[in-house]
Amino acid sequence: MDVPAQRRRGFSCNSCPAENSVATLIIPNRSAASDPFVASTIQNAEALFIAGGNQADYINFWKGTAVETGLNSLIARGVPIGGTSAGMNVLTQFIYSALASQGVTSSQALADPFNRYITLDRDFVAIAPVQGVIGDPHFVTRDRMGRDLAFLCRIFTNGWSAAPRGISIDEQTALLIDANANGSVVGISTVYFLQAAGAPQVCQAGTPLTYQNIAIYRINSTGSFNLSTWKGTGGVSYDVSANAGVLSSTQSGDSIY
Repeated sequence: MDVPAQRRRGFSCNSCPAENSVATLIIPNRSAASDPFVASTIQNAEALFIAGGNQADYINFWKGTAVETGLNSLIARGVPIGGTSAGMNVLTQFIYSALASQGVTSSQALADPFNRYITLDRDFVAIAPVQGVIGDPHFVTRDRMGRDLAFLCRIFTNGWSAAPRGISIDEQTALLIDANANGSVVGISTVYFLQAAGAPQVCQAGTPLTYQNIAIYRINSTGSFNLSTWKGTGGVSYDVSANAGVLSSTQSGDSIY
C-alpha cells in the first residue's frame, strides 16, 4: 500500500496473554518514518518486533528519524524488543548494513575483507548487552562464518573495537536475552558467540584475510550464555582461524560450525 503506515489490529498472541492487539507498521521511506501516527504507535508499544527484509532500508529510511528515537525510548524503558533476519541485523551496536547492490558471501569476504559488498554501520539502537557486537542471521544455513570473521577484522581496523565480538544465529532459532544479559536459545538450531582476541594478522584491501584463533562458543536450547561475562554453559567451545582466506577449526573433523 502506498501510504505512510498500514495498521492492522485484532490479532492475539498465546505467548503474550496480557496483550489484546497487534499493530503492524509498514514504513517504506523517511517521510513515513516521521509520520506522527508511526511515532505514537511505537511510543505506546508494550513490545516491538522488527520484521525481516532489507536492513539497508532500515538504515536509509529509519536512522535519524522518529522511528529510531522511538525504538531507543522503548529500550530505555525496558520494553521487550526483537527482530528476525534484517530486523536482527540492526539491533546490535555494529551492523552489516547491506547498502551495496548485493550481499557479500563468505568466499568474497575471505578473499578480500574490503570487498565492495561489505558495508558497515553502527549505533542505530542502544541495547546494552549487545554493545561492541555485530549480529548475523541465517548463519549455518547460508555459510556465513567467513564473512563474519571479515566483519570482525573490519570492526577492528575501523577503530570501533579492540576485541570485536559477534553473535551469529542460524535459521528457525532465536536468542532470548533477559535483563541480566543472560541468553537462552529457542528453536531447532544453534547460536554462535564469536570473540576476536585483538588485531587480525592480515586485513587489507585486495588480500585474503588472515585472522587467527577466533574463539567460538556454540549453544542450542540446552545451553546458555551471559553476554556481560561473555561465558556460556552447556555449549561447545572451539577456535576458528582464517589463513590466507582459508578457514580451519580446532573442532574434531575441522568443522567450522
